[in-house]
Amino acid sequence: MRTNFWVGWVIMFFLLLLPDAVAASGKIARGAVSGELYIYGFGGAYPDWVYWLYRSTDYGKTVYLHNDTVMVDLLAESVDTGELYKACWTGGRIYYSNDFGTDFILKTILGTDLEAIAGGYAIGELYASQGHVTKYSSDYGETFVDTGYCPGLVTCMSVGHTAGEIYCGNQHGEIYYSSNYGDIYELIVDLGFSIDILEISRGGVAGEIYFFGDDSWLYFSPNQGDTVYQQHYFGIDPEFLTGVVGGFSQGEVYILETFYDMIGKGDTYIHRSIDYGQTFTPYHVSSNHDDTLPPQPINDLTCIPSDSSIFLDWSPISKDIWSQTEEVPYYVVYRNLDLDFVPSIADSVGYTNVPSYVDPNSRWSTQAYYYVVKAVDDSGNKSDDFNKVGMYNRNLIN
Repeated sequence: MRTNFWVGWVIMFFLLLLPDAVAASGKIARGAVSGELYIYGFGGAYPDWVYWLYRSTDYGKTVYLHNDTVMVDLLAESVDTGELYKACWTGGRIYYSNDFGTDFILKTILGTDLEAIAGGYAIGELYASQGHVTKYSSDYGETFVDTGYCPGLVTCMSVGHTAGEIYCGNQHGEIYYSSNYGDIYELIVDLGFSIDILEISRGGVAGEIYFFGDDSWLYFSPNQGDTVYQQHYFGIDPEFLTGVVGGFSQGEVYILETFYDMIGKGDTYIHRSIDYGQTFTPYHVSSNHDDTLPPQPINDLTCIPSDSSIFLDWSPISKDIWSQTEEVPYYVVYRNLDLDFVPSIADSVGYTNVPSYVDPNSRWSTQAYYYVVKAVDDSGNKSDDFNKVGMYNRNLIN
């Protein structure tokens, strides 16, 4: 009994030392046709680890589970329908699928760790980075030849839009470009020694490249690095921004966000942009836990007379009570004659998908109306009521 007691305290002490959020990783690759994406990721901490592979055919809005047992670190697109590459950097194991990622075949074991892989421009082509050496395969990863040397520590790779084009991003903010299958590289981007290039991808048209730094900025170049723009600042820990891939259209780009907490529970989002990464639409595509956390409460509810109605207004809610990103599809409006009322189903007068509501024909009521609005997340959790507003004899009382 005493042994169990002390073991329990040791475990609790260990858990307290863990961070609230832990490192996550993930990869995203575009498929062979417009709107097709493959999404893979892993993350979490003891005792739960999460492994998944999804496919989307509608630009990331919905995803379908294809393989839930894959244990890989790298993902690469192909140019033919249904083809996909994955790799485990430990030992350099490379796998290939021709059935949309449902089954994979081990193609080769390179023996030493891999930093990055990238699908080629033609069918069967695959690039890999091992140390400083660029490796090239023309037989679906079955065999590789060493083609050249890329300076710096490579962290990511992407092919271009013509045969032999390859981009390599590395630590210390540098991107190198080759037009001859990695034989000779030239420096095209230098963000400075303090920024690591985490992910890179070609865009929808020739010359477009997108890349992510560990400063949480998405960068864009329309001309192979001659000019570089800071397009979007995500403002979250860059370790959770784990993938970037350009689409098939000019200006189209996707960002993968994977977040896991200390016990391995987490959420996955695909952020899509069609304006070169300036603005994004997030799609909540995966969750490995039941959401029991309510949204943050509304704390700035106001009401204003409007014609014969009362107009309610508040700021949109996008976080839960732990300040994690939250999907809030609608808000419920409650009304009662009692200032101290506790909102219930009987008090509900309507709902709205936007952070405002018009209560028709309420302005001229001889009764005093008091309002509460609650945010409702996509799991049905309702926020607490934080403040009330009311209208009494046509005067506003907050």
